[in-house]
Amino acid sequence: MSLEKSGKYIVIEGNDGTGKSTQVAVLAEYFRQSGYEVCVVEEPGSDNPDKTTPVATYLRSVIKNGSLVRSAEINLALFSAARRDLWQQKIQPALKRGVVVLSARNYFSTLAYQGYGEGMDIEEIVRVTELFTDPRYMKPDLALILTLSHEVRSERIAMRGELKNPDTFESRGQDFQDTVNQAYERIATDHGVSLISAAGSIEEVHTRILDKIKEM
Repeated sequence: MSLEKSGKYIVIEGNDGTGKSTQVAVLAEYFRQSGYEVCVVEEPGSDNPDKTTPVATYLRSVIKNGSLVRSAEINLALFSAARRDLWQQKIQPALKRGVVVLSARNYFSTLAYQGYGEGMDIEEIVRVTELFTDPRYMKPDLALILTLSHEVRSERIAMRGELKNPDTFESRGQDFQDTVNQAYERIATDHGVSLISAAGSIEEVHTRILDKIKEM
């Protein structure tokens, strides 16, 4: 992989429990050891301040507040506001410096969850995201979607203790999760994104991801 002056924007996507953050962390170490400067971000925000912005962190706390009943449209507004701040404050400046930007999630998550999962119009999601971001954001240099069976994902999420917390999308039933999984398959087809099996060890999944990166 050769870096241009505009850097590289690589996105790791997938349903909850597929290991996105873990693979981003492993990938970041790989790039750093290869001599690249790396910026890691998590959408819509993160507990790690290095991976987010104060605005995105606050909006994430609202998004994860299950006591606030809200529509898919409100969720889109919240995600889009966080996304804009991350793009303007973290992702875009890093790309302009020639940095490798690794992101756990981007707007494909909103297509999957709010679009196919909650029934919001896909074209409206795309329109709003284009308004809040940039053509470079809309088309990453590489996007990969991690896939994993519902049973294994549930085990991983349970190990993190998040199934006890009703404020997250992880707590929704299997019908919703199946819809999201099917949505990611459709997104992969519609956007030319590769599906990567997240089954196996961290190292095995990392190797599958590297194979795709080496094709860039």
